[in-house]
This record gives sequence, structure tokens and C-alpha cells, in this order.
Amino acid sequence: MQAFVSSVSADGQLRQKLHAAAGLDDVVDLASSNGHNFSKATLLKAHAASVSSAPDHQLEAINSWGDALMQAFGASDKD
Repeated sequence: MQAFVSSVSADGQLRQKLHAAAGLDDVVDLASSNGHNFSKATLLKAHAASVSSAPDHQLEAINSWGDALMQAFGASDKD
């Protein structure tokens, strides 16, 4: 997943597709179509671990699955 997040950080079009993801299946499918394979369960576990220690203001800024994935790995649109 970290490699996928790095790809998203470097590619504006990929980032737009990630932000348009309607759910976990879309995120996993997008990652897979770009050569990064992980399961929904792996994604959820990584996100849960991140969310449990994130401050409220960071969580309030999450508006999409793309935001959630980027937040889980400490990345942002500015990376």
C-alpha cells in the first residue's frame, strides 16, 4: 500500500481517480490496475491503525476514501 500511496502522491490523475473512489472495492481495484495488490482487509486494518491515533482535526478533513488512504500513510495532496 505504501508504494501505491507514493504513486498517488506523484501522479495527479491517479490522485483524482482515488479521490473519486466510491468505496473500498474501487480503491483496491484502482491500486491493482496500477500494479499494487492488497486486499480490502489489509486496507481496512492499516486505516484502522492510523485512525486510532489520529487527532480529530485530521479525521474531520477526510472526505473520501482517497483522503482516508492518504491520511493512513501520512501523505497529502501536497506530497
